[in-house]
Amino acid sequence: MEAFSKKDIIHIAASDFHTAFLTSEGEIYTTGSNESGQLGTNLAENSFFPEPVAALDTQIIIHVDCGQGHTVAVTDAGALASWGAAEFGQLGQREAVDVLTVAHPRILKGSRELHFVRVACGSSHTLALTGSGSVYSFGQGVFGALGHGNTESCSTPVLIDGLWGFGVVQIACGENHSLALSVDGQVFSWGWGKYGQLGHGSSNNEHNPLQVKALADQMIIQIVGGGDHTLALNNEKQVLAWGRGHWGQTGLGTLSDVHTPTQVHLPEGELVIQASAGVRHSVVFTESGKIFGWGDGEQGQLGREKVQVSPFLISDANMNGLTASYIVAGGEHTFIVFQPCIKSSQDSMISEERLFSIQNGDLHGDGLRHVRVPELPSMLEGTGDNTKRLHSIGHAIEDIFSSIRFIVIAFKHQPSFWLNHMDTSNSSRKEYSDFGDHGLDVKSIRNVYQRILELRNPEILKKLGDSLIRLFMSIEKHMQNVPHSRWIRALLIGLQCPFVGEKGIGDMVSTRIFSVFSKLTFLDGRKITFWLSTYPRDIFGGRFVRGVLRYLSNRKEFTRSGSIPHDVAAALKTLWYLYEANKMEPHLLYSEFYSKEISESVDLLEEYLKWSHAKYDKDLNTLVSFCQVPFILSPQAKSKILQVEAEMIKNQVVQASILQHLSGNLFAFPFLVLRVRRDHLIQDTLVQLNVERIDYLKPLKVIFEGEEGIDQGGVTKEFFQLLCRELFNVDYGMFTYEEETRNFWFNPNSMESEETFELVGIILGLGIYNNVILDVHLPLVVYKKVLNIKPLLHDLNDLQPQLGKSLQQLLDYEGDVEETFSLTFQVH
Repeated sequence: MEAFSKKDIIHIAASDFHTAFLTSEGEIYTTGSNESGQLGTNLAENSFFPEPVAALDTQIIIHVDCGQGHTVAVTDAGALASWGAAEFGQLGQREAVDVLTVAHPRILKGSRELHFVRVACGSSHTLALTGSGSVYSFGQGVFGALGHGNTESCSTPVLIDGLWGFGVVQIACGENHSLALSVDGQVFSWGWGKYGQLGHGSSNNEHNPLQVKALADQMIIQIVGGGDHTLALNNEKQVLAWGRGHWGQTGLGTLSDVHTPTQVHLPEGELVIQASAGVRHSVVFTESGKIFGWGDGEQGQLGREKVQVSPFLISDANMNGLTASYIVAGGEHTFIVFQPCIKSSQDSMISEERLFSIQNGDLHGDGLRHVRVPELPSMLEGTGDNTKRLHSIGHAIEDIFSSIRFIVIAFKHQPSFWLNHMDTSNSSRKEYSDFGDHGLDVKSIRNVYQRILELRNPEILKKLGDSLIRLFMSIEKHMQNVPHSRWIRALLIGLQCPFVGEKGIGDMVSTRIFSVFSKLTFLDGRKITFWLSTYPRDIFGGRFVRGVLRYLSNRKEFTRSGSIPHDVAAALKTLWYLYEANKMEPHLLYSEFYSKEISESVDLLEEYLKWSHAKYDKDLNTLVSFCQVPFILSPQAKSKILQVEAEMIKNQVVQASILQHLSGNLFAFPFLVLRVRRDHLIQDTLVQLNVERIDYLKPLKVIFEGEEGIDQGGVTKEFFQLLCRELFNVDYGMFTYEEETRNFWFNPNSMESEETFELVGIILGLGIYNNVILDVHLPLVVYKKVLNIKPLLHDLNDLQPQLGKSLQQLLDYEGDVEETFSLTFQVH
């Protein structure tokens, strides 16, 4: 075309009666029918030659598409500009709701904040794709083409909830049906289905996006909407077609409609790299540089004036020494764009910031391809003070960290087809089995966060924080209505962010993440707990646990009107998952979970009373008291709670005894009184402890026979001190002493009965109950048994380290133990 002899056309959008051309400088030229003002020029009539859209001279356009009577463009700032027919709201301009046409381009209010990167136009409706993989729609809703679950029209961009979490990388429209391609290569369709153009095997309309299940086992890399037919290109460079076949536009050798995707066979097995479709014809561009077409050729759109039901060669793509770059099918016309004599990659005004589908810096035909998830690690290398590169990184951070699917794709262990390194396998769509590997590259996540921090750029840091806030607000909104596989891994990536626990924007990020944690279902909680247990100790403790504890330490109040504030409760639920994970795989000492601020600030008596009277479940779905999360309380706080509990129980038992005494029970005493002889201390104690269990709960009074004085606590403490010394004396025979660990252990050769050992346990319990510190040295495994926690082999190290080490070495020995050491053993 002579009009573009000095222009580099990188994208073309063609409808039935008008066409838009996008140059490498970000300019738009239009030509054709101007009946509804769809050209956006100063001309009132139709145009036979391309004219610039002067109203957009101050904007740099990165994408454009044409509907039957309207045009929509995307600016480099992510805003939408639209003009032309407005009867059904297809321009997305709320202020144009009562007008039929808008002759001059207008920027849609609020569209810039959504960061759009692509647009697709149907006959009278529009789809718009954000950099984070979300799809918005507006315009005529007849047949359900907007995907909002109804047939109502809409005059402003509205999010299509049915595509949430899939990470859409390409959108396309037929006349009255719509298409979306996810980052996992899945195709979704909705709208008019009369001719099978939705690919669901029926002629039904769909008001919500529905996956084309016939393509579930394929990796689709391009989707194309014709008038009433659809094309798809897979990663094996094969074209599939379905929909209306009256003019042979499916290329399947028939004039009948086809309701499911079917492969189009090209001569000699040609491999396709790009496809395009008009209203009643289709064209493809092959790897060898040839162009094939099929369908209606009445207007010469195929180079032949007749119907072609099967692919035939249109051009070998060489003309006057030039090589074809890409092809575009309009309503009833076709364009072949040849490589320009000048290179646009250096002089182009269109930045690569948001156009992640660009390959090797070539913008030509980019608008016809899917967008790619930017590879942040490589983008963050060697940025320096390059302002343009920093701007690009900022956009990439926004798009990845605000997208539920992109953020997971970006940090998966397995390379994805949608990243810059090509992997054409279907591995990116495989979900890991329950309680299997989370599949995330933990080191890559850490390195990316670290490099972002090292940029020391406040604007980029703010974009990271704002994006994560949007991400987790979106998850919280949708998590109950979609499978957890879409969003659950994003929790791990977010929790690893160094903002967690920090003040300022970090506080807001943390609040949103913890809020999602607090709403996990039982099964989701089990899965996330297992995954957390698999993290390295430095991240688990240094990033996860300490991050949550820092967040709690920054809280101004831990109770409000007698209840725990939602933000505190959510953080505690998150910490509980980490605590449970630590029990699965011990990374930290229990003391690492203590919260000094909570232990010292809250009213422990009030917390105990709430805990003892309220109904709650062990999974912390309702948090009414800090006593439900005892792992955060320091030993001093727990000791105070035990004292509070003991005093309350003592008071209740004393009052009950007094009432019984007043009722005539002369043997009801308010105290448990032990009269013992110093030289028969153990025997006297064991005999007198053969009482009712309820008596153990009474305040203890100790009297040494033959000694005067009232027990105000000192006598009791002396009693327990002497008693423990005798009980744990190895000469008494109940316990042995391990010199290596300085711990006592049960004497297997003791002559005492089990009842006697039980009474010893009661004695120790009485000491604790009466607030006496006992000088008792037992290994940790004893307390595990008290808590009904199954002991493990490593617990032996706490008692007999050498034996434990030797047994572990036998377990680790890879040779034949029986043959080498003449040993066989099992650990139960």
